[in-house]
Amino acid sequence: MGNNILIFLILILSSCDLLISQDPDQSGVIAKVGDTYLYDDDIVYNPSLGDSTVIYNSQVNAWITKQLILNSAFQNENVMSQIERKVEDYKESLMLFEFEKYLYSNSMDIKISEDQISKYYNDNKDDFILPFNLIKAIYAKLPLDAPSLSTFRNNLKKYPNSDTSEVISYCFQFAEKSFLEDSTWIKFDDIILNLPFPRDLDKSKFLKSRTFYEIRENDFIHFIRILDKKLIGDYSPITFEEDIINTILLNNRKQELFDNLRDSIFNNSVRGVDYEIY
Repeated sequence: MGNNILIFLILILSSCDLLISQDPDQSGVIAKVGDTYLYDDDIVYNPSLGDSTVIYNSQVNAWITKQLILNSAFQNENVMSQIERKVEDYKESLMLFEFEKYLYSNSMDIKISEDQISKYYNDNKDDFILPFNLIKAIYAKLPLDAPSLSTFRNNLKKYPNSDTSEVISYCFQFAEKSFLEDSTWIKFDDIILNLPFPRDLDKSKFLKSRTFYEIRENDFIHFIRILDKKLIGDYSPITFEEDIINTILLNNRKQELFDNLRDSIFNNSVRGVDYEIY
C-alpha cells in the first residue's frame, strides 16, 4: 500500500510544474504548482505554535501536496464531469431559491394576520396537543440572608393580588436567578431544570395541587408562584404556538406564490417557440 502511494506521488510530481522559491521575500512568492502560487501572507503563524521553521515547512509541504493532488484530479475526466454536473445542479437550485426569495420580498401580501393564525390554530387544533407541561409563573432564586424574605414570600403567594411592582423590584435587587414574564407560557421542565426536585416527581399531579412552592438548596431558596397551567394532553395555548403557525403560513404562502408563478410561466409559454418536446 505504501509503495503504491509513493508511486502515485512520484507520477504527480513528474507531471506538474513545481517550484519552491529560494528567496521567499522576492515578490512574496514561496511556492508554485502549475499556475497556482503560495505567498508569504498565506502562512499562518504565531509564537504559541512552536518552531517557526517547522511550522513554515509543514504548511508549505501541505499546500504543495494539496495542489498536486488537485492538479491530478483536474486531469481526471470522470471526476471533472461529476463536479461540473454538481456545480450546474447547485447553480440552478441557487438561482431558483434566489428568484423565489426575490418574488416573495416584493410581494405586497406577506404579513400574516392574527385572524389567519387563529383560523389555522382552530382548524388544526389536534396538532397542538401538549406533550409537556406549560405554566405561567414567577420564579426567583434568593439567598437565605436576603432582607425581608418573609415579606417577599407573602407578597409572592398573593401575586398578582399584591404589590406586583414590589415583587419584581425585589427580584431585580436580590435574586441570583429569576423569571418574571408572568404572561408568558414556559415549559415547566425549563423552570425546574436546575432545581433540587425529586427525580420521581409526578409533575402533572404536582401542578394540579400547587400554586406556590419553595425549596431550599444550600445557601439559597427557590420560589415558584404558578399563575396558570396547561398539562400534558391539553391543547397548547395559541400564544405559545403563534410563532410556529406564523412560520407555517409564511412557508405555505411562499410555496403558493411560486407555484402560481410556475404555472403562469408554463401556461403562457408557446410550444415550439419557448420550448420543445422531442
